[in-house]
Amino acid sequence: MTESIPRLEPPPSDDIPGLSRDAHSLYSRLAVDGPVVPDELDGDALDELLSTGLVVAADGAVEIVPPTGPLLELASRHIDRAVAAHRAIDDLMTVWRTARHGEVGVDVLTGAAAIHEYTSGIADSRREIVALSIGPRTGGTLVQAPGLIDALERGVSVRAVYHSRLFENQAALSIISACVAAGEEARVLPTVPVNLLVTDDFAAMNISYDGDGPMHVACTRNPRIVESWRTIFNSFWRQAMPFDPQGAFGADREEFRELVRLLSLGITDRAIARELGVSERTIGRRVTTLQRHLGVETRFQLGLQIAMRGWV
Repeated sequence: MTESIPRLEPPPSDDIPGLSRDAHSLYSRLAVDGPVVPDELDGDALDELLSTGLVVAADGAVEIVPPTGPLLELASRHIDRAVAAHRAIDDLMTVWRTARHGEVGVDVLTGAAAIHEYTSGIADSRREIVALSIGPRTGGTLVQAPGLIDALERGVSVRAVYHSRLFENQAALSIISACVAAGEEARVLPTVPVNLLVTDDFAAMNISYDGDGPMHVACTRNPRIVESWRTIFNSFWRQAMPFDPQGAFGADREEFRELVRLLSLGITDRAIARELGVSERTIGRRVTTLQRHLGVETRFQLGLQIAMRGWV
């Protein structure tokens, strides 16, 4: 007794990209019925199968071919279209932003609108985020910038220069350390003048620090202004000292400042050790760490860097 061949039905799912359910069903039917005269078939579904190479027409009949090759080619075409769409994102975003913001380029936003634009700037970033940070306004609470960790996880380069007073606050130190652990490059300066954010093609500067009033933020997508604000950031970045939460100075900024002050006086390591209540070897190790952070090799070069950066 000959067993009947079961009919093949397409799985209950959405259309395969580039192949409708009707075409999918027709392929399953042809797999069972064998070569079929084209006049007996759905014209649109047949055209889909012919265009993708899943069937061939020969000797007045249509029959299927193995699907792997045609579907791989179909998948490749969709991948190419997706890549092209991604490449167009930057160009189309430029068109959108120009239409939205015009040629002048700087908007002053207040309150929730300012926070939304700031957060959107981080979310839209694809290559780089740089920031200067002096912390929250008077009476404000320091919080991690929304979307920053997500940006780091998707491979965005993040660099930040922090005011040294932030490291006197344990909560701030924890937030910054978490960002560094996630891949942020952080540096420290004794003085940072403003909260500034610059991404690929967006920049925002906090121009209001009165804790009793609404926050005002100057935002721009004007390419020239964005690049000029990025240059301002880079000038501070070059002067700043790398932050290492596990290093000799990460936990005690007061001790770091005192060491720098004593070094600037030109006194010996033995005298500095006695003043700070640690061993001379500890001072030598900390000085070496400081030289490494600043990229210098001699005490003389270290002194010049300390003076140039205004640390004393």
